[in-house]
Amino acid sequence: MKKKLHQYVGRIVRLNKQVFQEFKNRARRKGEALENCFLVAEVSRGVQKLICYGANLRIVVNVSDVVLI
Repeated sequence: MKKKLHQYVGRIVRLNKQVFQEFKNRARRKGEALENCFLVAEVSRGVQKLICYGANLRIVVNVSDVVLI
C-alpha cells in the first residue's frame, strides 16, 4: 500500500465531489475561493494519507478521496 501511495507524489489530483464540496463550504465561510486542483506533496507517514497543496490551502485526504488528472 505504501508504494502505491507514493505514485501520487508530485502529481496533480482533484477531490471527489463530496469531499470537495465540504472544503468549498469551509472556504466560502471564510470568504475565500477554492479550485478543485491540488498537488500531492507527500504521504503522511503514520496514517497513510496524502498531503496536498492548493493555492493557499494544505489538506490531508485519503487516497480514495482523490482522482489523478
